[in-house]
Amino acid sequence: MELPMMREKKSINRRRLGLLSSPVVLIRLGSVLFVGLMIGHMSAYPWTSTHNLPETEVAGLMKTVAFEFMGERSTYWHLYFGWGLLVGVLLLAMAVTLWLLSDIVHMAPRSVGFISGTISGSSLVGAYLAFRFFYIPPFLFFSVLCAILAAAAVQLLRSQSE
Repeated sequence: MELPMMREKKSINRRRLGLLSSPVVLIRLGSVLFVGLMIGHMSAYPWTSTHNLPETEVAGLMKTVAFEFMGERSTYWHLYFGWGLLVGVLLLAMAVTLWLLSDIVHMAPRSVGFISGTISGSSLVGAYLAFRFFYIPPFLFFSVLCAILAAAAVQLLRSQSE
């Protein structure tokens, strides 16, 4: 025998799960996670550690050792620092793009599904690279992003075929 309170609690839980299975909500959640990745990345500015002498020496050498690429002279520090800034900008651009993409789910579900699937795939690559070369937090963010955006893509592509 089910009590009315238990029935109401099950109904609330189903509504919450239903909300989390909405492609719009999943894509927006992905957008928020990309903002989290951007904040995490930028919080490590200037993306180098100088806690002991060898680390300080490497950072110093990066600032003084120059190289030439395609006729342009630069230092390893400029390349390293510039790429660090660019990654932050690209993560923020991805977050904004996903947020705006969620607005057109109802107009072009198939296209949004393919785009979400593509970003999910790139997040899988991001998870691998973060695990292989960086740290656990970005690995976890990219892994969750991969799953969330894959779920949104499957729902959008499945709804189009039904």
